[in-house]
Amino acid sequence: METKTIYEEEILKEIRNLSEPLQGKLFKIIHLLNQEIIKPEYDEKLATEEFLSVCGTWEDDRTVEGQIKDIYSSRKSTARTGDIF
Repeated sequence: METKTIYEEEILKEIRNLSEPLQGKLFKIIHLLNQEIIKPEYDEKLATEEFLSVCGTWEDDRTVEGQIKDIYSSRKSTARTGDIF
């Protein structure tokens, strides 16, 4: 098997020294890295479309002032963070 880089060659040497069950675990880790962490190129248009697909339109007949008043009236005072600052 021909390797592409020096890193690939070194990785193969390390893997050959592992038992088959450990190689299986390592394969799962590598697969996870490729699928979840090392993401394919970022596609801004696709990301925007995905974001907008979960967004709805805002429907509210109240005035802006009425909405702000409602937000402030629903807030509750708490002393939980008083000692932190």
